[in-house]
Amino acid sequence: MINKIQKVILRKPVIAGFLLILVFFSNSLYAQTGWYFTSSVQISGSKYVFDSYNHVFSVYGGLRYQGENFGITASIPLVTTNNQNVSQSSGMMVTSGSNNLANAGLSQNENSFGIGDLYGYFDYKIISDFETEIDVYVNAQVKIPTAATQMNIGTGKYDFGGSISLRKSFNSFIGLVDLGYLNIGDPAGITYKDPFTYGIGIGKFFNYGEYSLLLFYTGYTKIVDAFDAPQQISLGANYRTSETIILSVIGSAGRGNFAPDYALSCGLRMNL
Repeated sequence: MINKIQKVILRKPVIAGFLLILVFFSNSLYAQTGWYFTSSVQISGSKYVFDSYNHVFSVYGGLRYQGENFGITASIPLVTTNNQNVSQSSGMMVTSGSNNLANAGLSQNENSFGIGDLYGYFDYKIISDFETEIDVYVNAQVKIPTAATQMNIGTGKYDFGGSISLRKSFNSFIGLVDLGYLNIGDPAGITYKDPFTYGIGIGKFFNYGEYSLLLFYTGYTKIVDAFDAPQQISLGANYRTSETIILSVIGSAGRGNFAPDYALSCGLRMNL
């Protein structure tokens, strides 16, 4: 099994996912209906299951439509890495299942560059109680395998998942809880345990919403019995530079072979 895990692919959902959570968090003060352009750059690194350190650099571009009670987002990255066996997805690392390395711990440092997988996200507010200041959302996500499999930056399989989120306001503070499920597409030679996901966070607004901070912890149940379940803690900041532009910065730390040791992401959301 360890040999099969060597071909690691990070297919992208928790940093990009967390960037959406950060925007979702900021919607409570200054969301407007209409179209938005979203973009971010991200660098992450870890040994994962290899002997040498691996780095992944991604540039994401996307569009979001914000309705009165729902939002829909599509995002796709350009990815470059110093290891053809490593790319990114959902804050987790998963193997492609092909061309397994001969020995556990063997590292293959080769540069790889290409278009990653397309991600779609949907959120819908099902409850909004003014008296208790509680909002409840249902969320869905899908990964469409647009990455070229011969470049080893995608598994070539669809992933999909869903969650339910509760957001509670306490004056200038907001609490967030998210519970969900992720179905991971199984490439040749690997069968994953589809994980349950969970997250909890607290946010704070400053200067009437011009600035905001969000601390968020997220985790998964095991996807491979031989390895620890991935976990990640993230701290994000929003800065509303104008009526149309919000800038975001996110730093994250993870544990387990399927999560990056660190990740740093900077992004923006702009009204169109």
